[in-house]
Amino acid sequence: MTTTPTRRKAAREDMGRAMQSRSHAYVLHYACEGFESPDRRITAIAARNLGTGATQSFEIETSLRRAGLDPATATAQDLDRAEKAVLDAFYDFVAHKLNGTYWLHWNMRNATFGFPALENRHRLLGGQPLSVPDAQRLDLAARMIDLYGDGYADIENRLRSLAARNGLAMKHLIDGADQAAALRRRDFATVDRSLLNKVDLMYAIATKANEGTLKTHAGMFDGLGGIGGAVAWIREHPAIAACAAVAPVFGAIVGAAKLWGLLTGVA
Repeated sequence: MTTTPTRRKAAREDMGRAMQSRSHAYVLHYACEGFESPDRRITAIAARNLGTGATQSFEIETSLRRAGLDPATATAQDLDRAEKAVLDAFYDFVAHKLNGTYWLHWNMRNATFGFPALENRHRLLGGQPLSVPDAQRLDLAARMIDLYGDGYADIENRLRSLAARNGLAMKHLIDGADQAAALRRRDFATVDRSLLNKVDLMYAIATKANEGTLKTHAGMFDGLGGIGGAVAWIREHPAIAACAAVAPVFGAIVGAAKLWGLLTGVA
């Protein structure tokens, strides 16, 4: 499926608004237990500022060690307290940046994986989460389809596919079963490094997409909305429009010159 000129234009405007003031925009992602777990524990959250490039992370391992606990031997109650500390710190961070800040994310759309999932987990642990306004959330995964069509990357793992296409570093990146296995053995450090790698990739992808330099697997016309979109783009393009506007004038000048040549005998 290709995109459409309307969707593409709206996505560009959304990206432009979110990144107009880069110091007030963050790329956000988090790590949690696998979807097979009924109560998916949040193990880390990371937010990278688009202006400074600095990343703020909130990690369950750090919370445990601050409490003098070894992650390998921590009890379920210890993990609950550490997880709540992670979410408390994250929402305190959000509270100081709630007004006018954009949060660029990757598929964080629902209660399975998303802002609602974070809020629900915090409530379950006795916290009082803040709800980031919808208008301040920008789903990069959805905007990629709006900009380039759904063939822009391999559907099995679009983030990894897009990173490979653009030569972005994935040294610490783990996904799916590998991440689940790391969490089962309480190797939080490996998961934390992967999370930081993911926000780095999202940072680079958002920047390149906004600048128009992102490489994708989209077909020639996919990013323009197919053949119809390409025709519409040609008609609306300023340079093409300028040429079209001056063409009648240029034609009239050439015609007048030929007529003058006939009347005066000039070759």
